[in-house]
Amino acid sequence: MARLGLLETDTLYDGLIDDYGSYGKMFAGFFDALDGQLSYRHYQVQAGELPQHPDECDAYLITGSKAGVYDPLPWIAALREWIVDFHRQRAPIIGICFGHQIIAHSLGGVAAKSDKGWGLGVLSYEQSLSGDGSTLRLIHSHQDQVLQLPPQATRLAGCDFCPNAALAIDDCVLTFQGHPEFTPVYLQRLLEQRKGRIDKAIIDRAVASLATATDHEKVGRYLLDFIYRK
Repeated sequence: MARLGLLETDTLYDGLIDDYGSYGKMFAGFFDALDGQLSYRHYQVQAGELPQHPDECDAYLITGSKAGVYDPLPWIAALREWIVDFHRQRAPIIGICFGHQIIAHSLGGVAAKSDKGWGLGVLSYEQSLSGDGSTLRLIHSHQDQVLQLPPQATRLAGCDFCPNAALAIDDCVLTFQGHPEFTPVYLQRLLEQRKGRIDKAIIDRAVASLATATDHEKVGRYLLDFIYRK
């Protein structure tokens, strides 16, 4: 059984905590539903908790966050240093949404607020993970994007709205802008919390897109293969 370190970089809105707990718990439930055969260790990054040695876990996953990689917060600076250090030691690191952005930003790429606005709901993009030319669909919830890949990275998926939707660096880094751990119900409840801060038309389009099936299980399998280095 592999051990996954879950680096939690946010707390959920009060109205969601009772049902969902945390992003780390959501990922644990997501992988358990795929029979991932994982054990978990949770790190509260905003409280200063970070893994100290690469062998504490078999792989690490950085969750989403309401913060931006450019925010002048001490925990973000510490996390960026951690990413550089553990990547240098070839620790396997996964990034989702904010995790995707901060890994790219820390390793020589650029992440910033996108002039294309909110990416909400199900997005579809071309991908090279499966090699069969199929598209990949995931639920998204973000304003920031990876605008420039790290020099050593390979782009794995993207579309006109989100050109750098997934990337890999050798067998040490795998990241996605979309949320495989999100369900349509969770995003709808999240958007309820953000009413008044996001244009209603954007929210309505996002909710309508949730009728589209996603490839969250397929992405989950990619992540499990990465964790187990198959």
